[in-house]
Formats: sequence, C-alpha cells, structure tokens
Amino acid sequence: MKLSPNTRYAVRILFELGGAAGPVSIAALSGTTGITLRTVELVHTVLKKHGVTQGFVGPRGGIHLKVPLSEVSLGQLILWFDEGIELNVCCGDKADICPRQRDCCTSAALLRTAERLQMKLNNLFLQDIIDTFSRKK
Repeated sequence: MKLSPNTRYAVRILFELGGAAGPVSIAALSGTTGITLRTVELVHTVLKKHGVTQGFVGPRGGIHLKVPLSEVSLGQLILWFDEGIELNVCCGDKADICPRQRDCCTSAALLRTAERLQMKLNNLFLQDIIDTFSRKK
C-alpha cells in the first residue's frame, strides 16, 4: 500500500509540530520538511478543519498542534487525505468499469482487507510511531 503525497506530508508536518515548543511558521515548516509553502498551507487547511492544528497570525505566529500526537492516527490521516484505503481500482470510484464486478470474489476480498487495514491504522497513533522509532535508535 502506498500513501498519497499529502498523507505523507501531513505526517512529516505533524512530527515537526509535535517536537516544537510553540507555533512554527509555514516558511520554517517548509524549510525543515522540504515541502513547498503552498502544500504546507493546503495540508494545514485539512488538519485545521479536523481540529488537529491551529494557526496564529503575527510576528510570533505560525501553526501549532491543538491535540497531542497520541490522539492522531495514521488511519484518520488516510481518511482525510486519501478518502480511505483502496487496494485496487475495482474497490473505489471506478468499480463500475469492471465487467466482472458481479461475479468477482477478488473485489470482495480486497474490500474486506481494506476495511480491516483501515481499522488497524485507525489504532496506530503518530506518537506510537515516534516512540517505536526512538526505541530502535
């Protein structure tokens, strides 16, 4: 399974914000993550909509976390940025294209697998990922 660029960018941005002592400017986030200013803004817009980040204007302004990383799951990010997991074209918006749709057990198996994977990822919190990485160093 491959995550979309915006989901990967959201993880990187959230890891940076999680390690920051206060608000971080969009320019600083762009510089430390290597993500364009525009993309940082777009990712922040989605995260703000879901109550994860908040922005402040002014000389000491920037973006900061509203919730700890222990409350943000990889599964949530996948839902927000990728609209869930699709393991194959026949499981997503283009399912009607397949002429074998009614007789194919592969589609049903992939849908069930995607549902289970989504449930697992809903319980994989960003802080858990950081903790696991820190222990392996």
